[in-house]
Amino acid sequence: MRLSDLKNSYHKELNSLYSTSEIDTLFYWIAEKIIGKPASILKLTHDEEWSDFEEKKLLFLFNLYELKNHKPVQYILGETEFYGMKFFVNESVLIPRPETEELIEWILNEPPNPYSKILDIGTGSGCIPILLKMNLPSSNVYALDISKKALHTAKNNAEYHQTKIEFLEDNFLEMDFSIFPEFDIIVSNPPYISENERSEMKNSVTDFEPNIALFVSDNDALIFYKRICELAKLKLAPKGKVYVEINQNLALETFEIFNQTFALVEIKKDLSGNQRMICAQGLK
Repeated sequence: MRLSDLKNSYHKELNSLYSTSEIDTLFYWIAEKIIGKPASILKLTHDEEWSDFEEKKLLFLFNLYELKNHKPVQYILGETEFYGMKFFVNESVLIPRPETEELIEWILNEPPNPYSKILDIGTGSGCIPILLKMNLPSSNVYALDISKKALHTAKNNAEYHQTKIEFLEDNFLEMDFSIFPEFDIIVSNPPYISENERSEMKNSVTDFEPNIALFVSDNDALIFYKRICELAKLKLAPKGKVYVEINQNLALETFEIFNQTFALVEIKKDLSGNQRMICAQGLK
Protein backbone atom coordinates (compact mmCIF):
# COMPACT_ATOMS: atom_id res chain seq x y z
CA MET A 1 0.00 0.00 0.00
CA ARG A 2 1.34 3.42 -0.94
CA LEU A 3 0.59 6.66 0.82
CA SER A 4 -0.09 8.27 -2.56
CA ASP A 5 -2.99 5.84 -3.09
CA LEU A 6 -4.58 6.98 0.14
CA LYS A 7 -4.01 10.63 -0.73
CA ASN A 8 -5.69 10.11 -4.10
CA SER A 9 -8.71 8.68 -2.31
CA TYR A 10 -8.91 11.83 -0.16
CA HIS A 11 -8.81 14.05 -3.23
CA LYS A 12 -11.46 12.03 -5.01
CA GLU A 13 -13.87 12.02 -2.07
CA LEU A 14 -13.33 15.56 -0.78
CA ASN A 15 -12.93 17.63 -3.95
CA SER A 16 -16.46 19.04 -3.65
CA LEU A 17 -15.81 20.27 -0.11
CA TYR A 18 -12.22 21.54 -0.15
CA SER A 19 -9.63 22.97 -2.52
CA THR A 20 -6.70 20.84 -3.67
CA SER A 21 -4.31 22.55 -1.28
CA GLU A 22 -6.74 22.16 1.64
CA ILE A 23 -7.10 18.44 0.96
CA ASP A 24 -3.32 18.06 0.87
CA THR A 25 -3.04 19.86 4.21
CA LEU A 26 -5.79 17.78 5.81
CA PHE A 27 -4.34 14.54 4.50
CA TYR A 28 -0.84 15.17 5.83
CA TRP A 29 -2.15 16.34 9.20
CA ILE A 30 -3.97 13.03 9.50
CA ALA A 31 -1.04 11.03 8.12
CA GLU A 32 1.34 12.59 10.64
CA LYS A 33 -0.99 11.58 13.46
CA ILE A 34 -1.58 8.02 12.23
CA ILE A 35 1.95 7.17 11.13
CA GLY A 36 3.89 9.26 13.63
CA LYS A 37 6.27 10.80 11.12
CA PRO A 38 6.52 14.46 10.01
CA ALA A 39 4.88 15.50 6.75
CA SER A 40 8.28 16.44 5.29
CA ILE A 41 9.33 12.77 5.42
CA LEU A 42 5.95 11.42 4.32
CA LYS A 43 5.94 13.63 1.23
CA LEU A 44 9.33 12.28 0.17
CA THR A 45 8.25 8.67 0.56
CA HIS A 46 4.59 8.81 -0.51
CA ASP A 47 5.19 6.56 -3.54
CA GLU A 48 7.05 3.87 -1.62
CA GLU A 49 5.47 0.60 -0.54
CA TRP A 50 5.15 0.58 3.27
CA SER A 51 3.75 -2.53 4.87
CA ASP A 52 2.28 -0.71 7.89
CA PHE A 53 0.16 1.50 5.62
CA GLU A 54 -2.00 -1.54 4.92
CA GLU A 55 -2.59 -2.00 8.64
CA LYS A 56 -3.50 1.66 9.06
CA LYS A 57 -5.63 1.90 5.92
CA LEU A 58 -8.92 1.49 7.80
CA LEU A 59 -8.05 4.38 10.12
CA PHE A 60 -7.28 6.60 7.13
CA LEU A 61 -10.60 5.65 5.53
CA PHE A 62 -12.55 6.20 8.74
CA ASN A 63 -11.06 9.69 9.08
CA LEU A 64 -11.94 10.33 5.44
CA TYR A 65 -15.54 9.34 6.20
CA GLU A 66 -15.63 11.82 9.09
CA LEU A 67 -14.23 14.61 6.91
CA LYS A 68 -16.91 13.90 4.29
CA ASN A 69 -19.48 14.38 7.03
CA HIS A 70 -18.02 17.82 7.84
CA LYS A 71 -16.36 16.84 11.11
CA PRO A 72 -13.52 19.32 11.81
CA VAL A 73 -10.09 17.79 11.45
CA GLN A 74 -9.16 19.16 14.89
CA TYR A 75 -11.79 16.93 16.49
CA ILE A 76 -10.68 13.97 14.37
CA LEU A 77 -7.11 14.43 15.57
CA GLY A 78 -8.12 15.38 19.11
CA GLU A 79 -5.82 18.38 19.07
CA THR A 80 -5.11 21.71 17.41
CA GLU A 81 -2.31 24.23 17.18
CA PHE A 82 -3.00 27.53 18.91
CA TYR A 83 -0.49 30.29 19.56
CA GLY A 84 2.18 27.91 18.27
CA MET A 85 1.38 25.23 20.85
CA LYS A 86 -0.65 22.04 21.03
CA PHE A 87 -4.03 22.03 22.76
CA PHE A 88 -6.32 19.04 23.17
CA VAL A 89 -9.83 19.58 21.80
CA ASN A 90 -13.00 17.55 21.46
CA GLU A 91 -16.68 18.20 20.87
CA SER A 92 -17.14 19.55 24.41
CA VAL A 93 -15.06 22.66 23.60
CA LEU A 94 -14.83 25.18 20.80
CA ILE A 95 -11.90 24.95 18.42
CA PRO A 96 -9.72 28.00 19.24
CA ARG A 97 -9.71 30.60 16.46
CA PRO A 98 -7.04 33.07 15.28
CA GLU A 99 -9.16 35.94 16.65
CA THR A 100 -8.61 34.61 20.15
CA GLU A 101 -4.87 34.68 19.55
CA GLU A 102 -5.29 38.37 18.69
CA LEU A 103 -7.23 38.94 21.90
CA ILE A 104 -4.42 37.39 23.94
CA GLU A 105 -1.87 39.51 22.09
CA TRP A 106 -3.87 42.62 22.93
CA ILE A 107 -3.84 41.76 26.62
CA LEU A 108 -0.13 40.97 26.72
CA ASN A 109 0.88 44.03 24.71
CA GLU A 110 -0.66 46.49 27.22
CA PRO A 111 1.29 45.14 29.31
CA PRO A 112 -0.56 43.91 32.41
CA ASN A 113 0.75 43.80 35.95
CA PRO A 114 2.77 40.55 36.19
CA TYR A 115 1.06 39.81 39.53
CA SER A 116 -2.45 40.25 38.13
CA LYS A 117 -5.50 38.32 39.25
CA ILE A 118 -7.19 37.14 36.05
CA LEU A 119 -10.58 35.56 35.35
CA ASP A 120 -11.50 33.83 32.08
CA ILE A 121 -15.25 33.36 31.64
CA GLY A 122 -16.37 30.41 29.50
CA THR A 123 -12.91 28.92 29.32
CA GLY A 124 -13.65 25.94 27.04
CA SER A 125 -10.32 24.30 26.16
CA GLY A 126 -8.54 26.61 28.61
CA CYS A 127 -6.35 28.15 25.91
CA ILE A 128 -6.81 31.75 27.13
CA PRO A 129 -5.96 31.28 30.84
CA ILE A 130 -3.16 28.83 30.08
CA LEU A 131 -1.42 31.22 27.68
CA LEU A 132 -1.89 34.16 30.03
CA LYS A 133 -0.44 32.13 32.89
CA MET A 134 2.51 31.02 30.76
CA ASN A 135 3.27 34.62 29.83
CA LEU A 136 2.50 36.00 33.31
CA PRO A 137 3.79 33.20 35.57
CA SER A 138 3.37 35.29 38.76
CA SER A 139 -0.31 35.95 38.07
CA ASN A 140 -3.24 34.16 39.74
CA VAL A 141 -5.51 32.83 37.03
CA TYR A 142 -9.08 31.60 37.40
CA ALA A 143 -11.12 29.90 34.67
CA LEU A 144 -14.89 29.41 34.75
CA ASP A 145 -17.15 27.17 32.68
CA ILE A 146 -20.61 25.66 33.03
CA SER A 147 -19.57 22.41 31.35
CA LYS A 148 -17.94 19.65 33.39
CA LYS A 149 -16.67 18.02 30.18
CA ALA A 150 -15.13 21.27 28.97
CA LEU A 151 -13.39 21.76 32.30
CA HIS A 152 -12.00 18.23 32.10
CA THR A 153 -10.44 19.11 28.74
CA ALA A 154 -9.15 22.44 30.06
CA LYS A 155 -7.56 20.71 33.06
CA ASN A 156 -5.84 18.24 30.74
CA ASN A 157 -4.43 21.14 28.73
CA ALA A 158 -3.28 22.93 31.87
CA GLU A 159 -1.54 19.79 33.08
CA TYR A 160 0.06 19.23 29.67
CA HIS A 161 1.45 22.78 29.67
CA GLN A 162 2.34 22.61 33.37
CA THR A 163 0.31 25.67 34.33
CA LYS A 164 -1.54 26.19 37.59
CA ILE A 165 -5.07 27.42 36.95
CA GLU A 166 -7.96 27.63 39.44
CA PHE A 167 -10.85 26.02 37.57
CA LEU A 168 -14.45 26.74 38.59
CA GLU A 169 -17.65 25.02 37.47
CA ASP A 170 -20.70 27.29 37.60
CA ASN A 171 -23.38 29.01 35.53
CA PHE A 172 -22.02 32.51 34.97
CA LEU A 173 -25.47 33.94 34.27
CA GLU A 174 -26.85 32.79 37.63
CA MET A 175 -23.89 32.43 40.00
CA ASP A 176 -23.13 34.43 43.13
CA PHE A 177 -20.20 36.76 42.41
CA SER A 178 -19.34 37.10 46.09
CA ILE A 179 -17.16 33.99 45.84
CA PHE A 180 -14.69 35.88 43.65
CA PRO A 181 -11.72 37.98 44.70
CA GLU A 182 -11.04 41.32 43.01
CA PHE A 183 -9.66 40.93 39.48
CA ASP A 184 -7.20 43.01 37.51
CA ILE A 185 -8.24 41.41 34.22
CA ILE A 186 -11.56 39.87 33.23
CA VAL A 187 -11.47 38.18 29.83
CA SER A 188 -14.08 36.24 27.90
CA ASN A 189 -15.01 34.78 24.55
CA PRO A 190 -18.64 34.20 25.52
CA PRO A 191 -21.55 32.82 23.49
CA TYR A 192 -22.68 35.67 21.23
CA ILE A 193 -24.23 34.21 18.08
CA SER A 194 -28.01 34.68 17.96
CA GLU A 195 -30.14 31.72 16.95
CA ASN A 196 -31.28 33.51 13.79
CA GLU A 197 -27.69 33.44 12.53
CA ARG A 198 -27.45 29.65 12.80
CA SER A 199 -28.57 29.06 9.21
CA GLU A 200 -25.67 31.15 7.90
CA MET A 201 -23.05 28.97 9.58
CA LYS A 202 -21.19 25.93 8.30
CA ASN A 203 -22.32 22.42 9.24
CA SER A 204 -18.83 21.75 10.59
CA VAL A 205 -19.60 24.31 13.30
CA THR A 206 -23.29 23.79 14.06
CA ASP A 207 -23.18 19.98 13.93
CA PHE A 208 -20.04 19.44 15.99
CA GLU A 209 -19.00 22.40 18.14
CA PRO A 210 -20.86 22.81 21.46
CA ASN A 211 -23.94 24.92 20.85
CA ILE A 212 -23.96 26.09 24.46
CA ALA A 213 -20.67 27.88 23.79
CA LEU A 214 -21.90 29.45 20.57
CA PHE A 215 -25.52 30.51 20.69
CA VAL A 216 -27.69 32.89 22.66
CA SER A 217 -31.35 33.71 22.44
CA ASP A 218 -32.49 36.14 19.77
CA ASN A 219 -34.37 37.97 22.53
CA ASP A 220 -31.20 38.82 24.48
CA ALA A 221 -28.15 38.19 22.33
CA LEU A 222 -25.92 40.37 24.50
CA ILE A 223 -26.85 38.82 27.84
CA PHE A 224 -23.29 37.69 28.63
CA TYR A 225 -21.84 41.17 28.12
CA LYS A 226 -24.46 42.69 30.42
CA ARG A 227 -23.57 40.12 33.07
CA ILE A 228 -19.83 40.78 32.60
CA CYS A 229 -20.49 44.46 33.30
CA GLU A 230 -22.39 43.49 36.46
CA LEU A 231 -19.40 41.43 37.58
CA ALA A 232 -17.00 44.27 36.80
CA LYS A 233 -18.96 46.69 38.99
CA LEU A 234 -18.49 44.32 41.92
CA LYS A 235 -15.13 42.67 41.35
CA LEU A 236 -12.94 44.68 38.95
CA ALA A 237 -9.93 46.39 40.53
CA PRO A 238 -9.78 50.21 40.22
CA LYS A 239 -7.24 50.02 37.40
CA GLY A 240 -8.59 46.74 36.02
CA LYS A 241 -9.58 45.99 32.45
CA VAL A 242 -12.13 43.83 30.69
CA TYR A 243 -11.31 42.17 27.37
CA VAL A 244 -13.96 40.36 25.32
CA GLU A 245 -14.51 38.93 21.88
CA ILE A 246 -17.69 40.17 20.25
CA ASN A 247 -20.11 39.49 17.43
CA GLN A 248 -19.01 41.78 14.61
CA ASN A 249 -22.66 42.17 13.56
CA LEU A 250 -23.50 43.61 17.00
CA ALA A 251 -20.32 45.59 17.60
CA LEU A 252 -21.99 48.96 18.17
CA GLU A 253 -24.68 47.50 20.41
CA THR A 254 -22.02 45.74 22.49
CA PHE A 255 -19.97 48.93 22.66
CA GLU A 256 -22.99 50.78 24.08
CA ILE A 257 -23.43 48.20 26.84
CA PHE A 258 -19.85 48.68 28.01
CA ASN A 259 -20.06 52.44 27.49
CA GLN A 260 -22.80 52.61 30.11
CA THR A 261 -20.44 51.09 32.70
CA PHE A 262 -16.94 52.19 31.68
CA ALA A 263 -15.28 55.52 30.98
CA LEU A 264 -12.96 54.11 28.32
CA VAL A 265 -14.18 51.57 25.78
CA GLU A 266 -12.19 50.59 22.69
CA ILE A 267 -13.26 48.39 19.79
CA LYS A 268 -10.45 46.61 17.98
CA LYS A 269 -10.58 45.07 14.51
CA ASP A 270 -9.12 41.65 13.78
CA LEU A 271 -6.65 41.00 10.96
CA SER A 272 -9.59 40.57 8.56
CA GLY A 273 -10.83 44.07 9.35
CA ASN A 274 -13.85 42.98 11.39
CA GLN A 275 -14.79 44.62 14.69
CA ARG A 276 -14.15 41.62 16.93
CA MET A 277 -12.82 42.72 20.32
CA ILE A 278 -13.48 45.25 23.06
CA CYS A 279 -11.33 46.50 25.93
CA ALA A 280 -13.08 48.44 28.68
CA GLN A 281 -11.62 50.18 31.72
CA GLY A 282 -12.35 52.92 34.22
CA LEU A 283 -15.66 52.16 35.93
CA LYS A 284 -18.03 55.11 35.91
